[in-house]
Amino acid sequence: MNNRNFLPPALAIAFIALTLFACNSSTDKKAQPATADSTLETTIVEQPDTVLFWTIDDYKKIKTQVYKDTIDITEPQSVINGINSIYPDIHLLFVKKSNDTVYAKIDSSFAFTNDMGTSGAAEYLSTVVVNLTTLKDVNFVNLDFPRGNHASPGVFNKKSYENFKIKEQ
Repeated sequence: MNNRNFLPPALAIAFIALTLFACNSSTDKKAQPATADSTLETTIVEQPDTVLFWTIDDYKKIKTQVYKDTIDITEPQSVINGINSIYPDIHLLFVKKSNDTVYAKIDSSFAFTNDMGTSGAAEYLSTVVVNLTTLKDVNFVNLDFPRGNHASPGVFNKKSYENFKIKEQ
């Protein structure tokens, strides 16, 4: 057999072993002292873009914590994304945060105010208010949407849901 590209098996095995050894070898590096830049990089943590703190059973007045983390979530939009993920037919829009109030608008309110019934609308409202008022320094949620058969717009207070029992998972 006259093949110029043929490597003897022993040479091929030696080449592969040498390559693997070179890729896996560790070099002894001394730990570098933390600089201001490296410390900053390790302490900045991006907030998740979708968070839901609680699921709500409004009929039984029970809330179940589904998100526990040591990171302080401060962005209302993250919570609104979480609410929209479990209620895809109702689109909650973040408007602004001012003082201790989050302002939001429901742009597809017909499904919310008419199709869900009174119980469904109450559970949605409690889900929105409980989750948004879990944010630090938020005590009120101002919801804007056209009045319907089962729900009306207004300002909702954190204290309205303080009596909900916490169910352990």
